[in-house]
Amino acid sequence: MTVRPSYALVGVLLLSLCTAGPAPAQRDSQLAERVEAASGGAAWNARSAVRVPLRVEFGGKTILDGVMTTDTAAGRSRFEIDDGTLLVFDGESAWVSPEDAPIARARFHVLTWPYFLAAPMKLDDPGVHLEALGPRPFLDGEPLEAARLTFDAGTGDTPDDWYVVYLDADDRLAGMAYIVTWGKSVEEAEKEPHAIVYRDRVDVDGVSVPTLWTFHHWSLEEGVTGEPIGRVELGTARFVEPDAGTFDRPSGPARREGPPG
Repeated sequence: MTVRPSYALVGVLLLSLCTAGPAPAQRDSQLAERVEAASGGAAWNARSAVRVPLRVEFGGKTILDGVMTTDTAAGRSRFEIDDGTLLVFDGESAWVSPEDAPIARARFHVLTWPYFLAAPMKLDDPGVHLEALGPRPFLDGEPLEAARLTFDAGTGDTPDDWYVVYLDADDRLAGMAYIVTWGKSVEEAEKEPHAIVYRDRVDVDGVSVPTLWTFHHWSLEEGVTGEPIGRVELGTARFVEPDAGTFDRPSGPARREGPPG
């Protein structure tokens, strides 16, 4: 299956927590437009790419530290890791250079973090469905407007994933709950849902960018629970015009990682 700019979101870390998927509700066709407008979608879509330092930590360990460049359609990305490893997603394949670099799940990284950054602008992509759920508890029990996000068959690497998105008082994404069906069944994935909470926003040329993302256990009934199980910290983001070849396969020996399955 070819990955398109509207590929399904993929998750972050797999820990155990049991819940059932939320039942579909009435579709809200305007919600995506509200989120995009509140987040600076017009400014985002007018630019070609964004470049930002990024550090990913889970289990008390840094698992990725470097600079991410992604096109604003979130269809291609490039990671320049501090140890010299280069990860590239060309829109279809993930590439790792050097080919013996000891980094696992490169495709996961090059798809996940760009989409979590671009998510407010991607809620109305082709193949994406958003259904209103009404107010639901999210952080510290506070009820926020919520909607369920699902994908058509054939949309991206993991179209069986579902998400629950939460809006803050300003119509921006407060965070998202999700399951990860990468390499597992929906039933297995629904035993371990998690949520990302967007924090510490800054304005970057008219775009609201959360610079701290924390990851938590989650249930539809309670929302986010417990202390963070992981975090992503973003440095100073800037919009750029990528050079030709930025998102091409790296020169020299490189290994390819295709879709799961």
